[in-house]
Formats: sequence, structure tokens, C-alpha cells
Amino acid sequence: MDVLFMKSAYRSLLLFCLAAMLFTASCKKGGYNSQVITTANSDETKLNALFSGLRSTPQNMAVTAGFTQTVYAGNGTKLTFYPNSFKDANGNVIRKGIINIQLTEIYTIGDMIANRAATAAVDGRLLTSGGEVLITATMNGEEVFANKYGIGFRATPSQQPMILLYGSANTPDSVVSWSIPATPQPGAFAAGTVNSSDTGIVVVFTSSGPDTVTTHTVITTYYQFDSCASFGWINCDYFYGTSAQLTDVRVMVPDTSFNQSNTEVFIVFPTINAAAHMSQYDAATHTFDLPYGYYLPVGIPVDIVVATNKHGVYYYYSDTGVSTTDNMFIYAELSAASRDYIKTQLSNL
Repeated sequence: MDVLFMKSAYRSLLLFCLAAMLFTASCKKGGYNSQVITTANSDETKLNALFSGLRSTPQNMAVTAGFTQTVYAGNGTKLTFYPNSFKDANGNVIRKGIINIQLTEIYTIGDMIANRAATAAVDGRLLTSGGEVLITATMNGEEVFANKYGIGFRATPSQQPMILLYGSANTPDSVVSWSIPATPQPGAFAAGTVNSSDTGIVVVFTSSGPDTVTTHTVITTYYQFDSCASFGWINCDYFYGTSAQLTDVRVMVPDTSFNQSNTEVFIVFPTINAAAHMSQYDAATHTFDLPYGYYLPVGIPVDIVVATNKHGVYYYYSDTGVSTTDNMFIYAELSAASRDYIKTQLSNL
């Protein structure tokens, strides 16, 4: 019976992924923007400097290998490790010892931008995110790898199916691109959110400081996955699709000293918790564009965010609360801004 159930669940996952790909084909329209884009040489170190001060602070926790245990991060992410969850570089299961977990939680659009973890698949398709994390694991200073573990993303109640996507980056600060696992397995998707009764610790603060500490049972809603097979960048999301009219969106930065080498442009979708990196740059017209062949529905609410760091000075531009129009063109006049100002603006997205 268990074997039949696993085969049925596996077939369901494959059918779900196929349906998602077919559904989102409506966001893909090859040939709409057929001109050749000339790109500037990108100096990654300048972009690293821009975002190093904006990135989220990772959290640290310790677990014991060889036991089933559940730990919670500050924003509610739930990690469940099994007796065989960790393995070394040679693929051997680690059955004892302390594993150090470092985790960064990304639930808001502002954090997606600050951490350069935009919600686009490796082929450019837009994703709607239910949360992202960056996980690293070490033991005695050596990297530890995942065998299989459970992960729950804190969520608002929903019946929207979600799948796990794994992220990759060319450098530690590169924009993350997301891909479906090559061999998805049962437990790597969630048909909807699930409620979980968890014991939480409550600290009551008074004017003189912490007063009492007690425990109680709380109901938390998660997208719960039981078979996450990787550390690194993990995304809980689904492919966005629409049958609406599509359009290209371009952003021009008139100051020619702001270019692909020192400037990042994101288009934000507040209604679907998504952000796309405008990675194409036309050096002749000083415009940023979405990846070739992928366009947006007309009439969807968006925000445009542009940030740069030139010679140690931050510059910022945003245009919020606008709706896409056919052949939309944004003229982005950047102004000098402090890093704290940019962090505040991103937190308000």
C-alpha cells in the first residue's frame, strides 16, 4: 500500500509541475522585443558593495545530528531534522555531533530586493513567493550537506499549491535564480497551507523589563514540506500565470554613469508578493529591461525600485502604486540617499 501511495503521489507532483509550466506559458511571448541588447561590462564588486549593507542578518542555531528535532527561526520558519538529515562531503550520513545552522529568512518584497533574491525562475518566469530562506550548515568548521529534512514556511491561510524551488547564484551577492529539482519527490510540494499546534515561549515585558516567561500552545499556519533535499537558497512558491494582454516595461536611467555595473533595477508586484530583476541593459539607450521574451500583464499594480552605489554614495529611485500600461516606459531620475533611508524604503514595500 505504501509503495502504491508513493507512486501515486509522485505522479501527482509531476502532473502538477507540468500543469504549472503550461499555465504560465501565457506570460511568455517570444519575439515581442527582438532588438539585440548591448550590455555593459558588469563589475560585480560594486554591486556587492551596494547590497552588503542592506542584506538581512542571518540567525544561528545548533542541532544534534542523529535525532529527530524541530527548531524555529525568528520569523516563524520551521525546520524539522530527521536522524539521517545530514551528510558529509563524501555522502556519508552524520549520526552524531553538533551541527551549526545559519539561516536567513526572507518573507517581504523589501527583503527579496535587499538580498537580491528576486522571484524569477532560471528561465525568466515570474514566481509568487510564500517565503525564501538561505541555509548553511557546518560541523567543526566543515560544510555539511542535506540528505532530507522538513521545512515549514510561515504563511497566511491559503489553498494555493506551492512547490519547493532551489536557488543558485554565481557569486555570494549575485541575483538568485530558481529552478525545480530534477527529481521531485513526494513531500516536495504542498497542496495548501496547514495548521500546526506548536509550543511557544512568551516573554511579558513591563516598564522595568522582562517580567514573566511562560509557554503556551499556538496555532501557526505553514506551507509544510517534508522532503527538502538541499541547503542553500530555498523558495516556497508557485508559477504566476495570466491570460491578460502582455507588455514590455523599460526603465531609463538618464545619468549615463549609472549602468549595469553599479545599478540594480527591480519591478515589484505587491499583490502577488513577487519581485523581478530587470537584468537586461541597453547601453545605447541607457534602459533596463526584463529578460528577453518575458513580459507583464497590462493593468497589474507594480512598484519600480532603482538603487545604486557610486563612489561610496548611495542613490535611490522608486515609483510606487502604478499600473502597467502598453509599452510602459519609466524615466528614473535618481537622488542621493543614505543607506538607512534605502533600508526604510525597502521595508515599506
